[in-house]
Amino acid sequence: MAELLKHWWIYMPFLAVLACGETPPRAQPVATETGWTMSDVTAAAGVRFEHHNGASADRFLPETMGAGVAVFDADGDLWPDLFFLDSLGVAELDAPPAGRHAGALYRNRGDGTFEDITEGSGLEPPFLGMGTAVGDVDNDGDLDLLLTGVGGEHLYLNRGDATFEDVSAVWGLSNEGFASNAAFLDSDGDGWLDLVVGRYVDWSAAGDLPCRADGEQRIYCTPEAYPGAINRLYRNRHGEGFEDITESSGLGNHVGKTLGLAVLHLEGDRWPDLAVANDTARNFLYRNRGDGTFQEVGLEAGIAFGPSGSPRGAMGIDAGDLDGDGRSDLVIGNFAQEMASVYRQRGGSLFVDDAAVLGVGLPTLMDLAFGTLAVDLDNDGWLDLVFANGHIEPDITRFQAAHRYAQPLALFRNLEGRSFRRLEPNLSSPLARPLVGRGLACGDLDGDGDLDLVITQNGRPAVVLRNEAPRRPFLRLHLEGRRSNRSAFGTRVEVDLGERTLHRTLVSGGSYLSASEPLLTIGLGEGAPQAPEVRLIWPSGIRQDLGPLETGRLHRLVEPLGDRSSP
Repeated sequence: MAELLKHWWIYMPFLAVLACGETPPRAQPVATETGWTMSDVTAAAGVRFEHHNGASADRFLPETMGAGVAVFDADGDLWPDLFFLDSLGVAELDAPPAGRHAGALYRNRGDGTFEDITEGSGLEPPFLGMGTAVGDVDNDGDLDLLLTGVGGEHLYLNRGDATFEDVSAVWGLSNEGFASNAAFLDSDGDGWLDLVVGRYVDWSAAGDLPCRADGEQRIYCTPEAYPGAINRLYRNRHGEGFEDITESSGLGNHVGKTLGLAVLHLEGDRWPDLAVANDTARNFLYRNRGDGTFQEVGLEAGIAFGPSGSPRGAMGIDAGDLDGDGRSDLVIGNFAQEMASVYRQRGGSLFVDDAAVLGVGLPTLMDLAFGTLAVDLDNDGWLDLVFANGHIEPDITRFQAAHRYAQPLALFRNLEGRSFRRLEPNLSSPLARPLVGRGLACGDLDGDGDLDLVITQNGRPAVVLRNEAPRRPFLRLHLEGRRSNRSAFGTRVEVDLGERTLHRTLVSGGSYLSASEPLLTIGLGEGAPQAPEVRLIWPSGIRQDLGPLETGRLHRLVEPLGDRSSP
């Protein structure tokens, strides 16, 4: 029994059945949503990436994690390209299989198809990979690529032509630890992107624990079996490398088990704050003091624990204004038998988990969510929710008949900030297809003004879904900082639609191990003016009133070199 209870995450629903004589609760299906569909264009687009997880009879912990995807313009042609991070099995670390790379880089041809340009890109050396992040760390105008995994971080500077140079050692990054998600942010307001890297647990192949379900069958251990780790913060030395400021910044004071990082603004000021999703440890919320240090306020803010007062198995995370009040809210994807969290921000940076009352709680109870996005998929001006689901235990149905290893995506339509409705697709829809979902990112892959989805699976092929939502007015904003960081991360945008104002912020991070296209796609909804008033508040503090902007197109906007003003 002691061995059974150690793996409560697998057996909890089964034990509930024994105790109560009832089956686990199931979410009630809702009516099929019409007029909002997606097409699986993976094969037609020429994307043939398949993730390797090195699954073995030893059931090593990293085999469960999967890896992420980055959607970004690698060659400067304004079309988003794709980079899928791959992995090695533990047994393959000393002798990687021939032809295996760190991942696969696909160039967007601009006609709905992609070309594999991995060979010669500089991204070939394989490792036990996990996460991705993109940002212009040297302020030279192109997007660089940060990869994480077992063994630390790998930074690749973009030469501007979709080829990359590994500068990890030169830039002072760590070559140890179990690095997970990562995000770029200008934490000190000096105009250069700093880097925060999540650390999962203290794990090594030599120290892997042999967890067993029935005294004989090997199963994957939970993170509770391993000590937590400290996340890292690196300050950008104006393009001359990174300095590890973990201890002096305040991040070094807290041990977690991080899988998700979201950048947000709590006070409405220009200083980026940080929300951290931890797996079976309390979540963190770091308030930026504006002097290069952070204060952890997760407990006071209300996001540290679940409703029961215990930590949850948090995986993916994202931030955005879900209810139109101008404040950043948080959404977190959690483990099976734990509802997703939807934390609405109230006054004073206080958050309340309203998942149950908003219609997100019960429908996500049986899902195991990894990739997590708050994104406007139908361009109606309200941020919808998307979860990429999939269990960690391939044999889970043997122990829990109500659970499946492969699970469909969960899409929730935002009903004008009042509630959410889960969309139940027809069985023929690709949205109904069960996936072993992990990474999840979005971008306008085909240039039609709505956001498409890219999903990675653990040990299975990637999936590209083209958005077929009804056409509605939109704005696409490509921002370029001058006094601010060149990627313009931290820029806040206000779009005046007359009856309401949309608030959006360009940030790095979010989801699970993945990086979405670093542009703003802003849906305006039916009846929007043909040229709404748009205002930018750059990270430098400069306010820029752009006046009316034409809808239905991409605008490339450069930060003016005027005087700073207080936001």
